Amino acid sequence: MKKPLVVMLIIIIAIVVIVGGGVGAFMYLTKHHSASAKASAQALTPSQAVALQVPLPQMTTNLKNQGLIQFTLILQADSKSTKSELTEMQNEIQDTVNETMRQFTPDQLKDDKGLTTLKSAISSNVNSKLQKGRVTNVYFSQVLVQ
Repeated sequence: MKKPLVVMLIIIIAIVVIVGGGVGAFMYLTKHHSASAKASAQALTPSQAVALQVPLPQMTTNLKNQGLIQFTLILQADSKSTKSELTEMQNEIQDTVNETMRQFTPDQLKDDKGLTTLKSAISSNVNSKLQKGRVTNVYFSQVLVQ
């Protein structure tokens, strides 16, 4: 009577150890694989980053309420296909950037916090237009608010 009970207990313990080990291994590999994938995706050399940048021509736009902004910006694509998509959609992207600019007042754009908010809004609005990739950063090479 004791022998079948001992065998069943050993089988249950073995199953628990195997399942626990599998879950632990899955969690470990998932955590470390996603962290290394993120690190490698963000670790672009300067020349790789430049190769994925899309410069837009100088634009002048009315701001909300009153005022003008004249600016030149560069969009950082996450891949070559995104860069190609941005280049093909340049007119639509420029329109989206202008629409985004018109939502801001001159006072909002007088400090770094306002420009950071504007960059985030441009990135978000441009990304909503893209089918495949995404813009990872927005750089202003020139900004003049009047």
